[in-house]
Amino acid sequence: MTELRLVPKTKTKRTLSASPRVHFTALPRPGVRTIAVTSGKGGVGKSNVVANLAVAMGQMGASVVLVDADFGHANLDLLLGVNPRLDLLSVLRGECDLAHIVTEGPPGVRLIPAGSGDARLSEVDDVRREGLLREIGSLASDADVLLLDTASGSSRQVTSLALAAHELLLVTTPEPTSYADTYGLLKILAAHGLGSEPGVIVNAAASPEDAEEFAHRLASVSRRFLRKRVHSLGYLPFDPALQRSVQKQEPAVLAYPKSPFAQQMRKLAAWLLERSPDGAPVGDTPWDRECA
Repeated sequence: MTELRLVPKTKTKRTLSASPRVHFTALPRPGVRTIAVTSGKGGVGKSNVVANLAVAMGQMGASVVLVDADFGHANLDLLLGVNPRLDLLSVLRGECDLAHIVTEGPPGVRLIPAGSGDARLSEVDDVRREGLLREIGSLASDADVLLLDTASGSSRQVTSLALAAHELLLVTTPEPTSYADTYGLLKILAAHGLGSEPGVIVNAAASPEDAEEFAHRLASVSRRFLRKRVHSLGYLPFDPALQRSVQKQEPAVLAYPKSPFAQQMRKLAAWLLERSPDGAPVGDTPWDRECA
């Protein structure tokens, strides 16, 4: 099978190197294309989606910096099968600079890991969170994509990162509880001035028809009551291969590249890389229709 590359490989390897410490107020918001991936509730497979999305983009030649922004409940290191020595907690403790915690993942992917089980991460205040975001943006300035895996729900931590990103992807499942929580998150973001037009990914769908019906209903209600346009980015099928890949601590696109989940994930990654490389709002995808 011919390897698909949408982003030309550079001859020299990109590195995230340490530079003289500059106070974050002197740094701009990230200029690199920044995509926040979030969900209205836990248990919808958000982190699995973002981990596989990053790896799929890397396989296509993109340079991806993946940030585990689920402060206090991080697990991207486990899903990617890497073992970072340091993480964001180390930075907050003053033990090292941000550049020193960057961990090499699968080809094309570098992870900025967060710790888990420590209240100092889950209680990061607005000033420190803004500082981390600007420092991360400075470090990742030569990357093609900066992916933020936020926490689930509608906390201030989640909404601030979602509003700061150029693009927003909402991961949900075709269940009533997930629908209610996704709409609730959209309502809060809209009230806080969400400027981008979010894309919705329906995960663990039994069929394309179920996913399309769910996405259409969410888009219709959001347009009517929130005056906010929501785009359907298609579906990811329920696939036992995904659970097996979690047990192996290896992304499904690597462990089971021919699985239905992996094939759909590569379509999503390819479309995102081909579309809006300048960070413009994402739009309707062709591949959710062709799978119907």
